[in-house]
Amino acid sequence: MKLKHLLLSLAIMALLVGALSGCSSSEPKKTTGTSVDGNEMKIEAAAFSLIKAQQEAGYQLVDTATLKSWVDEGKDMIVIDTMPKDFYGKGHVPGALNAEMPATGLADATSEQKQNLEQVLGADKDKLIVLYCGFTACGRSDAGAKYALELGYTNVYRHPGGIIAWQDAGYETEK
Repeated sequence: MKLKHLLLSLAIMALLVGALSGCSSSEPKKTTGTSVDGNEMKIEAAAFSLIKAQQEAGYQLVDTATLKSWVDEGKDMIVIDTMPKDFYGKGHVPGALNAEMPATGLADATSEQKQNLEQVLGADKDKLIVLYCGFTACGRSDAGAKYALELGYTNVYRHPGGIIAWQDAGYETEK
C-alpha cells in the first residue's frame, strides 16, 4: 500500500512539474544583442532618428559618462534641462538650469519658451552648452539645441540619453 501511495505521489509530482514547465516560455532567453528583451528594432530606430536629427541640426552629442566627468571637474558650461518645470523639480543633473522646450519640435516652441531659453543661454555665444531632456526619443533637447544654433551659439551639445540615462548610470540628481 505504501508503495502504491509513493508511486501515485511521484506520478502527481511529475505531472505538476510537466504542467508548470509548460507554462513557461518555450523560447530560449535571448543573450546577445543590445537589447536582450527583444527591442533591438526599437533601439535601432531611436539610434537612426538621433543620428538624423544631429546631422540635420549640426550640434554635437555627449554621452552620459562624459557629461558626468564634465560636471565633476566643474567644466565651464551651461547645462539645460528642457523638461517641464515639474519634472525638473523632481530631479535634474547637478547645476542644470531649466528651460522647457516642446517635445514635438522647434516649430511648436512658443515665443515664451524661446525667450526663456535665450535668457538661460546667456550672452557668451562660444560657451559650452549642453541640453538634455528625458530620454533618447524625447525631442525637447533637439528643439533646444537647434534653437541655440539658430541664435548663433557655436559650442552646442545634446545629451540624448537625458535624465533617464543619468539615473540609470546611478548618478546623483539635484532637486
